[in-house]
Amino acid sequence: MTAQHFKIFLIIIIFAVLSCTQKSGGNMELNIHLPDVKLQIDPQKMEDAFSMMIVLQLFRGLLRYDQNGDVMADLAESWTESKDHLKYTFKLKPMTFSNGKPVTAKHVQMTLARLFYLGSSMAADIDYISGVEEFKKTWDISKFGVKVINDKEVEIHLSHPSSLFLKQIAVVDCSILDIEDFKQDLDLTVNGGFSGPYKIKNQEGMKFTLEKWRKDKFDSERPPQIINFYTTKENPSALAKSGKTDSLDTDKVTSEDERELRKLGWSSRPTELTYEWFVIFNPKYVPIDVREELYNKIDPAQLVKFLGEPNLIPAYGLIPNGFYGVVDKKPVFEKNHKPYKGKKISFKLDFLTGSEFDKKLAQYLKEKWTTDNIEVVLNEINRGEKLTRMFSKTAEATIGKKGTDYPDGYSVLTYFKGKYEANYFHVDDPKIDQMIAKAAQEFSQNKRADLYKQIQVEIIKHYTCVPLFFGSTASGLWSDKVETIPAHPLGFHTMPYETILMRSM
Repeated sequence: MTAQHFKIFLIIIIFAVLSCTQKSGGNMELNIHLPDVKLQIDPQKMEDAFSMMIVLQLFRGLLRYDQNGDVMADLAESWTESKDHLKYTFKLKPMTFSNGKPVTAKHVQMTLARLFYLGSSMAADIDYISGVEEFKKTWDISKFGVKVINDKEVEIHLSHPSSLFLKQIAVVDCSILDIEDFKQDLDLTVNGGFSGPYKIKNQEGMKFTLEKWRKDKFDSERPPQIINFYTTKENPSALAKSGKTDSLDTDKVTSEDERELRKLGWSSRPTELTYEWFVIFNPKYVPIDVREELYNKIDPAQLVKFLGEPNLIPAYGLIPNGFYGVVDKKPVFEKNHKPYKGKKISFKLDFLTGSEFDKKLAQYLKEKWTTDNIEVVLNEINRGEKLTRMFSKTAEATIGKKGTDYPDGYSVLTYFKGKYEANYFHVDDPKIDQMIAKAAQEFSQNKRADLYKQIQVEIIKHYTCVPLFFGSTASGLWSDKVETIPAHPLGFHTMPYETILMRSM
């Protein structure tokens, strides 16, 4: 081989290697579209599942869940529990935030204190940490039952034992934050400190580019290195066909679109199996005797049959199948139909625009509920406006859906506790609050399941939340960039992206 031929050969080899590297690198990047909603990536301020999905990649806590829903160590190296279940001592791993700052016990203390300072939804679940009530009155950190032992050890004291504490502390809401004071704002700039395996590389409005910055215990062999999350009003199937998104995991698609996408190498995985659909009634606009009438007119089994979706299960209570306390045979209490005889009333029923499924459901409810003295006005609005009206409690009635925050029915029931902003179900009942507190202290699973059923009875008697069904109409489709997606039956917002296995090129 002449020197000239060798040079040409070498150039070809180098070019081929670079091309493969670039192609392989591009294959490690995911584009994930989200609906046109306002995302909130502060773990203690988020309210919607789309925000939670991003937050889970950026932040992690002392503990986490494995794929079976069991609690595992995360930023904590180990923990011990006192015999009376009132003190937990956590030893931290030698970890850093993405900005290089060591994760310390003070970060843990201030993070958990901030939950109560902000009135976050998770604070309702763990308000049995000792000293919480005094702390909320004085904001004196010395009153708070989370104590710094040294830089790498922290103690959490409880006012009473809880069988759920470890499950609750493992949720993303309790992720450890880079803050020195519970009153300070969280710095979420590009150079902020992130405790999860991804950090924000760039942000433009509601587009977030995440970059993998550290290895994680549960990393797949080929986790995505770059993730682009962005909001859009465009049709999801059109985005997929044009290569602008790699996931239709949360979207419903037509049979024709699915066939076309499968020809392009897309495939589906199970998702959102525990999502519950319901109608929320605002008592300011819909009186209790009307709400009772409307509740009595809905037969979940009949509704599911009408909708004709294979992955839907009738909901007779609030806790999904597979969890303790589920009510899966009949309503939580016998329906006693009392036709409404009062003056004529009219209310708007909010539902999601652009969704044929939501429209079909809304029309079904209107037909079932309309009488001479009850008028249902269908109000088709976009997702952002719908969520805003629901969270601000200004909607008259709305079709909603919600997943579970952690694998226990208790995570569903705490949303009905009074005096918490995240309770958008219009329930404020001291009796329910007491029952929920009692359930957390019950270590017998069977007894706790019975308590969960009793709590559901008391909640549903308010008729502000009408259960419809569990399950999903989403396609679960992912592009050919992805080789394996781990099962995530608790919902798309609970899947750590470092566990995704990207396809090698």
